[in-house]
Amino acid sequence: MYKKSTINLLVSLAVGLGIVFSSVVWAKNPVNVVKKMDHDGDNKVSLNEWPKSPFIFNKIDFNGDGFITAQEFAKKWGVPMPGGSSTNKSISDAGSLDESNTIIADVHMHPHPENHPIDQLTWMNRNGVKWAGLGEIKGGRAIREKYRQVMGNRFIAFGGQSTLNSIYLKYGVKGLEDADNRMFRSLMNTLEDDFASGKLKGVGEIFGNNSKTNPNPKVRRKTQIDAPTYREVLDLVEKYNGAMSIHVQMDNDSIEQLEILADHNPNGNIIWAHCGNNSYAYEVQEVLEKHQNIYCDLAARHSPKLKDKVIRKRPHQEIFTEYNLNDDWRELIEDMPDRFMVGTDTKTETHYDEGIDNIRNGLLANLSQATAEKVAYKNAQRLLDLH
Repeated sequence: MYKKSTINLLVSLAVGLGIVFSSVVWAKNPVNVVKKMDHDGDNKVSLNEWPKSPFIFNKIDFNGDGFITAQEFAKKWGVPMPGGSSTNKSISDAGSLDESNTIIADVHMHPHPENHPIDQLTWMNRNGVKWAGLGEIKGGRAIREKYRQVMGNRFIAFGGQSTLNSIYLKYGVKGLEDADNRMFRSLMNTLEDDFASGKLKGVGEIFGNNSKTNPNPKVRRKTQIDAPTYREVLDLVEKYNGAMSIHVQMDNDSIEQLEILADHNPNGNIIWAHCGNNSYAYEVQEVLEKHQNIYCDLAARHSPKLKDKVIRKRPHQEIFTEYNLNDDWRELIEDMPDRFMVGTDTKTETHYDEGIDNIRNGLLANLSQATAEKVAYKNAQRLLDLH
């Protein structure tokens, strides 16, 4: 009896693990799972081709047309389509902008090589997001040019992020702070050219201090926020009426340096990414009151980008939830309505939809109409000359 029970237990575990491993493998490549089950070659899976229960099939068939596509698998699993999912689509496939609610400018949307810009435009249109963008996660100038060509003036093009990350990986913190570094000098020449030709709105996101707020140990760092390189970047964006986006978590020394940087060029606009990450409202207020050229980006201060385990550990990082806005932050934003903007900082369709829903229902719905409009898009429109 004992041996039989043990065998049954092992078989059950093996079957269970097999299902888990199979799902993980499929989730890595939605295109491959369609190819595996698609017997008639139409690049989608019908119920007749589906090996599991109709109940699961209907859960994945989001549009209810009786077929499952690779895009629907990607949406179900919350993963990007490999290589982008709209290679053969045109801009018209993205639909039109939904302006039934207040439009939004998403100032923290990184163009990602795994997402096709037409897909990004589709998500934006559906969610009433008129403009979106920031620096490229990877891919450099080529990836942001791809987005700019497809999305036009609806893409908020920032440059330099992937190159600055490469400088750090090759030369470390000292390399990022060295204005004579050859890679930095080449980057500044490229950025100057792109600003002059009207292809950029800013520089960043610069990881000035993300030593405790980035899950990837390879890119974590703590640099001198008022380093010569960052001062030069601030002077460049001021020259072209743009902005620099910089990630600075709420460490006392880093905040002091951020204030020195702001004083270096009071006419240079600084977007404080994630509004300090782990900051309290009163701490942000002290900085904003002293420096009129610092603005707050509220991305990653709410779910889904802000993960549940982080919220449990540091609940003050969550500024708003699905329906509610923290009272201290509400008071601050209402008192300084010209200084805040919103962003998603997500890379999957499901997370993008959820992020915008939370912005609308948790943040904007709990602000006065005039303040909500400024935070939703007017501040970004004015600061970055969006049209």
